[in-house]
Amino acid sequence: MEFKVGDKVLFKKEKQSGIIVKVNSLYKVVVETLDGFEIATSTKDLVKIEGNTDKSSAYGTHFYTKDTKENKSDTSKQVRGQSVLKIDLHIELLTANFQYMDNFEIVQIQLNECHNKIEKALNSNYQKLVIVHGIGTGVLKAEVHKLLNNYKLRYYLSKDAGATEVML
Repeated sequence: MEFKVGDKVLFKKEKQSGIIVKVNSLYKVVVETLDGFEIATSTKDLVKIEGNTDKSSAYGTHFYTKDTKENKSDTSKQVRGQSVLKIDLHIELLTANFQYMDNFEIVQIQLNECHNKIEKALNSNYQKLVIVHGIGTGVLKAEVHKLLNNYKLRYYLSKDAGATEVML
């Protein structure tokens, strides 16, 4: 990814953000953090923040809602869609103020959401459960798999390992 002066960036390995103030080369830049410190860093340790991607509106405005009358016309699609429950555990979808939480708190919120949705799926007529935990370092994936083992459910990973599929 090519960076230029004025780009807003996040550090991948630290909870810090800033603005690029100098580009030394294609691989090295100087970032001024929100605290006012200048840090020379590698571009592979940075993620560029695009405009409005930190808000839920970045995911679009048209979402499937169960109670609309337009969706009731095709009953075969509705029955097939009801047999699969998708749980997205990305923290930005679960809470608004996740920037102020540490990793332990974030994982606990995600696991609590996953636990509640598994209970919902087991107490209804869902046939399949898709848990989107993301690729990341694998901490959340390991915790989700422990939770599924507690329920004695069989599961397998998707091709990109960003989701776990469970047959109920």
